[in-house]
Amino acid sequence: MSSRTLKPRIVYLANVRLPTEKAHGYQICKMCEAFTLNGAEIHLFHPYRRQVDPHLKGQGVFDYYGIQPIFEIHTVKNLDVVPLSRVVPQPLFRLMFFIHAFIWAYYATWVARGYKGDFYYTREATIAFWLTRMGLPTVYEVHVVPERVQKWLLKRFARHSALRLVVVLTSFIRDRLLDMGFPPEKIVVWPDAVDLGMFDPLPSKEECRRQLGLPLERPIIGYIGRFRTMGMEKGIPELIHAVKALPSINRVAPLFLAVGGPMESVPVYLDLARRIGVSLDKLRFVDRVPNAEVPCWIKTFDVAVAPFPQTDHYAYFMSPLKLFEYMATGVPIVATELPSVREILHHGRNAWLVPPENPNALAEGIYHILKNPDLARRLARQAQEDVRRYTWKRRAASILQHVLGRV
Repeated sequence: MSSRTLKPRIVYLANVRLPTEKAHGYQICKMCEAFTLNGAEIHLFHPYRRQVDPHLKGQGVFDYYGIQPIFEIHTVKNLDVVPLSRVVPQPLFRLMFFIHAFIWAYYATWVARGYKGDFYYTREATIAFWLTRMGLPTVYEVHVVPERVQKWLLKRFARHSALRLVVVLTSFIRDRLLDMGFPPEKIVVWPDAVDLGMFDPLPSKEECRRQLGLPLERPIIGYIGRFRTMGMEKGIPELIHAVKALPSINRVAPLFLAVGGPMESVPVYLDLARRIGVSLDKLRFVDRVPNAEVPCWIKTFDVAVAPFPQTDHYAYFMSPLKLFEYMATGVPIVATELPSVREILHHGRNAWLVPPENPNALAEGIYHILKNPDLARRLARQAQEDVRRYTWKRRAASILQHVLGRV
């Protein structure tokens, strides 16, 4: 540990726009906050980029994410190539972006090494490559198993002595990394997490509905989070089909409420609803809301849904923040039964799981929960109990323990 301070110093390098409306920015900042709450000194480095979201212009990172301003954020010089994506063909832009990211990673690592961290943390393969090449103690967190050139980079530092720890979201990512030659003793599986302080206490369901202008008596089937990720649907079309198959509850038509954006996807969803005969008064779409408001939105739900499709990413590599937020809020969950989901949720214990890409099964699962309030309460209570294992502070403490041998 550095002789300058009794606190371990962690330097976090992230090649992302901050703040960003995407979940990775929130996850990065919550981890920095959690490391600090565990007694570490944190320096977060990110590149200068133009703020493309008009809602985020002028927003500070701490205020936007609703986190404590207890760590240092450094903006590193950067030639922003992202605007070129509008004029350069996508295959060429992807190559340009990778080359740029590789060069920026070298420069950012060179800058950050002057801060003499007890260890350096990143989610980017390009940054982890340069950190290890410069002999800096490195912790690499993996959310997506890289392919092609980035996979080649991983193999270059898989057994490097400077690589102290690899944090992965699922056991399936761990298996892929083992196949690439990473030492098993250096890999720990830690899913994403939640800040339980945001959920305790919460107003009642009725009060949250009043605050947000939602109907008090109507059953609400709710989804929160981005509607699409990495160009892939996250189950909204299947939910619209499920709404068509879902009968009324005590003669009241349920409302499907989706919160998170992007709103440019909504016309496609509404067109789908019209084509299959779903009344538009059964659907409501809301753009992204501030993190501090998320718990109250979830509290309005009678059933929280996570209808992920059957793809390799969703089935094996994801650890969605929404699952932990659903669990913490104490609402019953209906989710698709994918291997990654089963690492957190268990059918009949803390959630109701249904086959993926099956709108009729999804509708039946939702209806079963709505018609069985005792089951709904039991599942929700167990989920609230189980989620206590998945907090940001506990996640950060475990990483500190693995790397430094102390918390």
